[in-house]
Amino acid sequence: MNKKQIIQKIQHIKRRLTKRPFDSANILYLLTGFLAIISCCLIFWFTYQQFVGRVTPGSLIDPNGGKNNEEPEDTRCEYMRVLDGVCVEKESDTTGESIAIMVENHFEANPLSGISDAAVVYEAPVEGHIPRLLAIYSAKADVSQVGPVRSARPYYLDWVSEYGDAMYMHVGGSPEALEKIWAFDMFDMNEFSRGWYYWRSNTRRAPHNTYTSSNLWSQALEKYGEEDMQMLQKGWRFGDMEPCVEDCVSRIDIEQSVGGYDLAWEYDTLSEQYERTQFGKVHRDMGGSGYVADTILIQRVEATVVDGVGRLHIETIGEGDGYVFRNGYAIAATWKKDERTSRTRWFDEEEKEIALKPGKIWVQVVSQNGTVEVVVE
Repeated sequence: MNKKQIIQKIQHIKRRLTKRPFDSANILYLLTGFLAIISCCLIFWFTYQQFVGRVTPGSLIDPNGGKNNEEPEDTRCEYMRVLDGVCVEKESDTTGESIAIMVENHFEANPLSGISDAAVVYEAPVEGHIPRLLAIYSAKADVSQVGPVRSARPYYLDWVSEYGDAMYMHVGGSPEALEKIWAFDMFDMNEFSRGWYYWRSNTRRAPHNTYTSSNLWSQALEKYGEEDMQMLQKGWRFGDMEPCVEDCVSRIDIEQSVGGYDLAWEYDTLSEQYERTQFGKVHRDMGGSGYVADTILIQRVEATVVDGVGRLHIETIGEGDGYVFRNGYAIAATWKKDERTSRTRWFDEEEKEIALKPGKIWVQVVSQNGTVEVVVE
Protein backbone atom coordinates (compact mmCIF):
# COMPACT_ATOMS: atom_id res chain seq x y z
CA MET A 1 0.00 0.00 0.00
CA ASN A 2 1.56 3.23 -1.10
CA LYS A 3 1.57 6.52 0.73
CA LYS A 4 -1.36 7.92 -1.23
CA GLN A 5 -3.52 4.88 -0.48
CA ILE A 6 -2.64 5.07 3.22
CA ILE A 7 -3.66 8.74 3.37
CA GLN A 8 -6.95 7.94 1.59
CA LYS A 9 -7.64 5.08 4.04
CA ILE A 10 -7.02 7.30 7.05
CA GLN A 11 -9.31 9.99 5.64
CA HIS A 12 -12.04 7.41 5.02
CA ILE A 13 -11.78 6.16 8.60
CA LYS A 14 -11.89 9.73 9.94
CA ARG A 15 -15.00 10.43 7.89
CA ARG A 16 -16.72 7.34 9.33
CA LEU A 17 -15.70 8.21 12.88
CA THR A 18 -17.05 11.75 12.57
CA LYS A 19 -20.23 10.64 10.84
CA ARG A 20 -21.34 8.09 13.49
CA PRO A 21 -21.61 10.56 16.39
CA PHE A 22 -23.54 12.90 14.10
CA ASP A 23 -26.07 10.18 13.17
CA SER A 24 -26.36 8.94 16.78
CA ALA A 25 -27.07 12.43 18.02
CA ASN A 26 -29.72 12.93 15.40
CA ILE A 27 -31.37 9.66 16.33
CA LEU A 28 -31.25 10.63 20.01
CA TYR A 29 -32.80 14.01 19.25
CA LEU A 30 -35.52 12.37 17.19
CA LEU A 31 -36.31 9.85 19.93
CA THR A 32 -36.39 12.59 22.55
CA GLY A 33 -38.73 14.69 20.46
CA PHE A 34 -40.99 11.71 19.76
CA LEU A 35 -41.20 10.86 23.48
CA ALA A 36 -41.95 14.51 24.29
CA ILE A 37 -44.84 14.51 21.82
CA ILE A 38 -46.21 11.25 23.30
CA SER A 39 -45.89 12.70 26.82
CA CYS A 40 -47.77 15.85 25.84
CA CYS A 41 -50.54 13.78 24.29
CA LEU A 42 -50.86 11.67 27.43
CA ILE A 43 -50.87 14.74 29.67
CA PHE A 44 -53.54 16.34 27.50
CA TRP A 45 -55.68 13.18 27.58
CA PHE A 46 -55.55 12.77 31.34
CA THR A 47 -56.14 16.49 31.85
CA TYR A 48 -59.17 16.29 29.57
CA GLN A 49 -60.57 13.33 31.48
CA GLN A 50 -59.94 14.94 34.84
CA PHE A 51 -60.92 18.55 34.21
CA VAL A 52 -62.79 18.99 30.95
CA GLY A 53 -65.22 16.36 32.18
CA ARG A 54 -65.82 18.28 35.38
CA VAL A 55 -68.19 21.24 35.35
CA THR A 56 -69.77 23.45 37.95
CA PRO A 57 -73.38 24.64 38.05
CA GLY A 58 -72.35 28.26 37.83
CA SER A 59 -70.83 27.68 34.40
CA LEU A 60 -74.13 26.48 32.90
CA ILE A 61 -72.34 23.94 30.73
CA ASP A 62 -74.37 20.95 29.56
CA PRO A 63 -71.94 18.03 29.15
CA ASN A 64 -74.68 16.04 27.45
CA GLY A 65 -75.07 18.40 24.52
CA GLY A 66 -78.61 19.55 25.18
CA LYS A 67 -80.19 16.12 25.60
CA ASN A 68 -83.14 17.80 27.29
CA ASN A 69 -84.20 19.14 23.91
CA GLU A 70 -85.69 15.72 23.29
CA GLU A 71 -89.26 15.90 24.53
CA PRO A 72 -89.76 13.28 27.29
CA GLU A 73 -92.90 11.24 27.03
CA ASP A 74 -94.83 9.80 29.96
CA THR A 75 -96.92 6.83 28.97
CA ARG A 76 -96.16 4.70 32.00
CA CYS A 77 -99.53 4.73 33.71
CA GLU A 78 -103.00 6.20 33.72
CA TYR A 79 -102.74 7.87 37.14
CA MET A 80 -99.61 9.62 38.38
CA ARG A 81 -99.08 11.07 41.86
CA VAL A 82 -98.57 14.82 41.79
CA LEU A 83 -96.03 14.70 44.63
CA ASP A 84 -93.34 12.63 42.92
CA GLY A 85 -94.72 11.33 39.63
CA VAL A 86 -95.03 7.68 40.71
CA CYS A 87 -97.87 5.55 39.37
CA VAL A 88 -100.93 5.05 41.59
CA GLU A 89 -103.96 2.82 41.21
CA LYS A 90 -106.76 5.38 41.15
CA GLU A 91 -107.36 9.04 40.50
CA SER A 92 -108.10 9.81 44.15
CA ASP A 93 -104.53 8.78 45.01
CA THR A 94 -102.94 11.33 42.69
CA THR A 95 -103.13 14.06 45.33
CA GLY A 96 -103.56 14.30 49.09
CA GLU A 97 -102.15 15.79 52.26
CA SER A 98 -98.40 16.20 52.58
CA ILE A 99 -96.29 15.86 55.72
CA ALA A 100 -93.10 17.94 56.05
CA ILE A 101 -90.65 16.99 58.79
CA MET A 102 -87.43 18.73 59.86
CA VAL A 103 -84.65 16.15 60.33
CA GLU A 104 -81.10 16.96 61.27
CA ASN A 105 -78.05 15.54 59.50
CA HIS A 106 -75.43 16.25 62.16
CA PHE A 107 -72.86 13.46 62.26
CA GLU A 108 -73.88 12.66 65.86
CA ALA A 109 -77.48 12.15 64.71
CA ASN A 110 -76.61 9.44 62.20
CA PRO A 111 -77.88 6.96 61.32
CA LEU A 112 -81.13 8.79 60.62
CA SER A 113 -84.58 7.22 60.44
CA GLY A 114 -87.23 7.34 57.73
CA ILE A 115 -85.34 9.39 55.15
CA SER A 116 -85.25 6.55 52.64
CA ASP A 117 -89.08 6.51 52.78
CA ALA A 118 -89.50 10.20 51.90
CA ALA A 119 -90.81 11.18 48.47
CA VAL A 120 -88.84 14.46 48.37
CA VAL A 121 -85.90 15.61 50.49
CA TYR A 122 -84.48 19.13 50.72
CA GLU A 123 -80.95 19.49 52.11
CA ALA A 124 -79.76 22.96 53.08
CA PRO A 125 -77.24 24.39 55.57
CA VAL A 126 -78.04 25.86 58.96
CA GLU A 127 -75.64 27.29 61.57
CA GLY A 128 -72.03 26.46 60.82
CA HIS A 129 -73.22 25.30 57.39
CA ILE A 130 -74.16 21.96 58.93
CA PRO A 131 -76.80 20.39 56.67
CA ARG A 132 -80.40 19.88 57.78
CA LEU A 133 -83.09 17.96 55.91
CA LEU A 134 -86.72 18.68 55.14
CA ALA A 135 -88.39 15.35 54.35
CA ILE A 136 -91.69 15.42 52.46
CA TYR A 137 -94.07 12.44 52.73
CA SER A 138 -97.47 11.56 51.42
CA ALA A 139 -99.79 11.46 54.44
CA LYS A 140 -100.68 7.91 53.35
CA ALA A 141 -97.09 6.69 53.66
CA ASP A 142 -96.34 3.97 56.21
CA VAL A 143 -93.21 4.95 58.15
CA SER A 144 -92.45 3.50 61.59
CA GLN A 145 -89.90 6.13 62.67
CA VAL A 146 -88.70 9.50 61.38
CA GLY A 147 -85.96 11.57 62.95
CA PRO A 148 -84.17 12.89 64.81
CA VAL A 149 -86.65 15.76 64.43
CA ARG A 150 -85.13 19.21 64.92
CA SER A 151 -85.99 22.90 64.88
CA ALA A 152 -87.40 25.12 62.15
CA ARG A 153 -85.59 27.74 60.07
CA PRO A 154 -87.35 30.46 58.03
CA TYR A 155 -86.18 29.48 54.54
CA TYR A 156 -87.50 25.93 54.97
CA LEU A 157 -90.97 27.46 55.40
CA ASP A 158 -90.79 28.69 51.80
CA TRP A 159 -90.35 25.11 50.61
CA VAL A 160 -93.03 23.72 52.95
CA SER A 161 -95.43 26.32 51.54
CA GLU A 162 -95.10 24.75 48.07
CA TYR A 163 -97.12 21.74 49.25
CA GLY A 164 -100.39 23.43 50.11
CA ASP A 165 -101.43 23.20 53.77
CA ALA A 166 -98.77 20.63 54.57
CA MET A 167 -98.41 19.54 58.18
CA TYR A 168 -95.08 20.92 59.39
CA MET A 169 -93.47 18.82 62.13
CA HIS A 170 -90.51 20.27 64.05
CA VAL A 171 -89.04 20.81 67.52
CA GLY A 172 -89.07 24.54 68.23
CA GLY A 173 -87.22 26.88 65.90
CA SER A 174 -85.37 30.14 65.51
CA PRO A 175 -87.30 33.27 66.62
CA GLU A 176 -87.79 34.36 62.99
CA ALA A 177 -89.05 30.93 61.94
CA LEU A 178 -91.56 30.73 64.80
CA GLU A 179 -92.86 34.23 64.03
CA LYS A 180 -93.32 33.36 60.37
CA ILE A 181 -95.08 30.07 61.13
CA TRP A 182 -97.66 32.08 63.07
CA ALA A 183 -97.85 34.87 60.46
CA PHE A 184 -98.28 32.38 57.59
CA ASP A 185 -100.94 30.46 59.54
CA MET A 186 -99.18 27.19 58.76
CA PHE A 187 -100.40 23.75 59.82
CA ASP A 188 -97.94 23.75 62.71
CA MET A 189 -97.07 20.63 64.68
CA ASN A 190 -94.41 21.91 67.08
CA GLU A 191 -93.21 19.30 69.57
CA PHE A 192 -93.02 21.99 72.25
CA SER A 193 -96.78 22.55 72.04
CA ARG A 194 -98.01 19.15 70.78
CA GLY A 195 -95.42 16.81 72.16
CA TRP A 196 -97.76 13.82 72.33
CA TYR A 197 -97.17 13.28 68.59
CA TYR A 198 -93.48 12.62 69.24
CA TRP A 199 -91.36 10.48 71.51
CA ARG A 200 -87.91 10.81 73.04
CA SER A 201 -85.67 7.80 72.49
CA ASN A 202 -83.65 6.58 75.47
CA THR A 203 -80.96 5.22 73.12
CA ARG A 204 -79.89 8.69 71.95
CA ARG A 205 -78.72 11.78 73.75
CA ALA A 206 -80.62 15.06 73.44
CA PRO A 207 -81.06 16.91 71.18
CA HIS A 208 -80.65 13.96 68.79
CA ASN A 209 -83.44 11.82 70.26
CA THR A 210 -86.84 13.12 69.08
CA TYR A 211 -88.87 10.98 66.69
CA THR A 212 -92.31 10.69 65.12
CA SER A 213 -94.08 8.22 62.84
CA SER A 214 -96.85 7.94 60.26
CA ASN A 215 -99.12 6.51 62.93
CA LEU A 216 -98.68 9.66 65.02
CA TRP A 217 -99.01 12.12 62.14
CA SER A 218 -102.17 10.32 61.02
CA GLN A 219 -103.66 10.88 64.48
CA ALA A 220 -102.65 14.53 64.36
CA LEU A 221 -104.12 14.91 60.88
CA GLU A 222 -107.39 13.38 62.00
CA LYS A 223 -107.63 15.70 65.00
CA TYR A 224 -106.33 18.98 63.58
CA GLY A 225 -106.83 18.61 59.84
CA GLU A 226 -109.63 20.46 58.08
CA GLU A 227 -111.85 19.34 55.23
CA ASP A 228 -110.96 22.38 53.14
CA MET A 229 -107.19 21.91 53.47
CA GLN A 230 -105.34 23.09 50.38
CA MET A 231 -103.48 20.18 48.82
CA LEU A 232 -100.73 20.05 46.25
CA GLN A 233 -102.60 20.23 42.95
CA LYS A 234 -99.84 20.90 40.45
CA GLY A 235 -96.37 19.53 40.97
CA TRP A 236 -93.26 19.33 38.84
CA ARG A 237 -93.23 18.20 35.26
CA PHE A 238 -92.38 14.50 34.92
CA GLY A 239 -91.46 12.41 31.90
CA ASP A 240 -89.53 9.40 30.66
CA MET A 241 -86.12 9.70 29.05
CA GLU A 242 -83.77 7.16 27.53
CA PRO A 243 -80.82 6.55 29.88
CA CYS A 244 -77.44 8.01 29.02
CA VAL A 245 -75.04 5.62 27.24
CA GLU A 246 -72.11 7.90 26.35
CA ASP A 247 -70.39 10.82 28.13
CA CYS A 248 -72.56 10.19 31.19
CA VAL A 249 -72.29 11.77 34.62
CA SER A 250 -70.98 9.00 36.85
CA ARG A 251 -70.46 11.01 40.03
CA ILE A 252 -71.58 14.28 41.63
CA ASP A 253 -69.33 15.72 44.35
CA ILE A 254 -70.78 18.36 46.66
CA GLU A 255 -68.34 20.13 48.94
CA GLN A 256 -69.71 22.21 51.80
CA SER A 257 -67.93 25.24 53.17
CA VAL A 258 -66.93 23.34 56.31
CA GLY A 259 -65.21 20.00 56.59
CA GLY A 260 -66.89 16.74 57.44
CA TYR A 261 -70.16 17.18 55.53
CA ASP A 262 -69.04 16.77 51.94
CA LEU A 263 -71.04 14.18 50.04
CA ALA A 264 -71.31 12.46 46.69
CA TRP A 265 -73.92 10.85 44.48
CA GLU A 266 -72.83 8.00 42.21
CA TYR A 267 -74.91 6.91 39.25
CA ASP A 268 -75.76 3.20 39.05
CA THR A 269 -76.39 2.27 35.43
CA LEU A 270 -78.29 -0.89 36.42
CA SER A 271 -80.84 0.74 38.74
CA GLU A 272 -80.63 4.09 36.90
CA GLN A 273 -80.56 5.75 40.30
CA TYR A 274 -78.04 7.85 42.21
CA GLU A 275 -76.55 6.36 45.37
CA ARG A 276 -75.38 8.65 48.17
CA THR A 277 -72.15 8.53 50.14
CA GLN A 278 -71.30 10.73 53.12
CA PHE A 279 -69.01 10.53 56.15
CA GLY A 280 -66.69 8.35 54.10
CA LYS A 281 -69.16 5.55 53.38
CA VAL A 282 -72.51 4.69 51.85
CA HIS A 283 -75.11 6.83 53.62
CA ARG A 284 -77.65 4.51 55.23
CA ASP A 285 -80.56 5.00 57.57
CA MET A 286 -81.24 3.20 60.83
CA GLY A 287 -82.77 0.22 59.03
CA GLY A 288 -79.74 -0.22 56.78
CA SER A 289 -81.31 1.13 53.59
CA GLY A 290 -79.03 3.30 51.51
CA TYR A 291 -80.22 6.67 50.27
CA VAL A 292 -81.01 6.77 46.56
CA ALA A 293 -82.53 9.37 44.26
CA ASP A 294 -84.08 9.20 40.81
CA THR A 295 -83.68 12.95 40.27
CA ILE A 296 -81.22 15.31 41.95
CA LEU A 297 -81.89 19.04 41.77
CA ILE A 298 -79.01 21.40 42.50
CA GLN A 299 -80.20 24.81 43.68
CA ARG A 300 -77.49 27.45 43.98
CA VAL A 301 -78.41 30.16 46.50
CA GLU A 302 -76.96 33.16 48.30
CA ALA A 303 -76.59 32.61 52.06
CA THR A 304 -75.67 35.28 54.60
CA VAL A 305 -75.12 35.06 58.36
CA VAL A 306 -77.70 37.17 60.19
CA ASP A 307 -76.79 36.90 63.89
CA GLY A 308 -74.14 35.98 66.40
CA VAL A 309 -75.41 32.42 66.63
CA GLY A 310 -74.58 31.91 62.98
CA ARG A 311 -78.14 31.59 61.67
CA LEU A 312 -78.50 32.07 57.93
CA HIS A 313 -80.69 33.96 55.54
CA ILE A 314 -81.10 32.09 52.26
CA GLU A 315 -82.70 33.57 49.16
CA THR A 316 -85.36 31.11 48.02
CA ILE A 317 -87.60 33.48 46.04
CA GLY A 318 -86.38 34.74 42.68
CA GLU A 319 -84.10 32.75 40.42
CA GLY A 320 -80.62 31.31 40.25
CA ASP A 321 -78.35 28.74 38.64
CA GLY A 322 -78.65 25.02 39.09
CA TYR A 323 -78.59 21.56 37.56
CA VAL A 324 -80.99 18.70 37.03
CA PHE A 325 -79.44 15.23 37.19
CA ARG A 326 -81.44 12.27 35.88
CA ASN A 327 -80.75 9.07 33.93
CA GLY A 328 -77.02 9.87 33.84
CA TYR A 329 -77.55 13.31 32.30
CA ALA A 330 -76.54 16.69 33.71
CA ILE A 331 -78.87 19.40 32.45
CA ALA A 332 -77.87 23.01 33.08
CA ALA A 333 -80.82 24.81 34.62
CA THR A 334 -82.23 28.01 36.05
CA TRP A 335 -84.50 27.65 39.08
CA LYS A 336 -87.38 30.11 39.51
CA LYS A 337 -89.80 30.77 42.38
CA ASP A 338 -92.18 33.72 42.09
CA GLU A 339 -93.51 33.86 45.66
CA ARG A 340 -93.55 31.92 48.91
CA THR A 341 -96.42 29.61 47.99
CA SER A 342 -95.43 29.08 44.35
CA ARG A 343 -93.53 26.05 43.12
CA THR A 344 -89.77 26.19 42.56
CA ARG A 345 -89.30 25.04 38.99
CA TRP A 346 -86.26 24.24 36.86
CA PHE A 347 -85.92 25.51 33.29
CA ASP A 348 -83.40 24.74 30.57
CA GLU A 349 -81.56 27.28 28.41
CA GLU A 350 -84.56 27.45 26.07
CA GLU A 351 -86.83 28.46 29.00
CA LYS A 352 -88.63 25.12 28.84
CA GLU A 353 -89.45 23.40 32.13
CA ILE A 354 -87.24 20.36 32.60
CA ALA A 355 -89.02 17.05 33.08
CA LEU A 356 -87.94 15.15 36.20
CA LYS A 357 -87.71 11.41 36.48
CA PRO A 358 -90.62 10.01 38.51
CA GLY A 359 -89.56 8.63 41.88
CA LYS A 360 -87.41 9.86 44.73
CA ILE A 361 -86.30 13.48 44.41
CA TRP A 362 -83.46 15.11 46.35
CA VAL A 363 -83.03 18.90 46.30
CA GLN A 364 -79.45 19.90 47.16
CA VAL A 365 -79.37 23.54 48.22
CA VAL A 366 -75.78 24.79 47.84
CA SER A 367 -74.62 28.23 48.96
CA GLN A 368 -72.00 30.39 47.28
CA ASN A 369 -69.47 28.90 49.71
CA GLY A 370 -69.98 25.36 48.44
CA THR A 371 -68.88 23.71 45.21
CA VAL A 372 -70.43 21.10 42.95
CA GLU A 373 -68.39 19.05 40.52
CA VAL A 374 -69.46 16.32 38.14
CA VAL A 375 -67.35 13.55 36.65
CA VAL A 376 -68.24 12.59 33.09
CA GLU A 377 -67.28 9.19 31.71
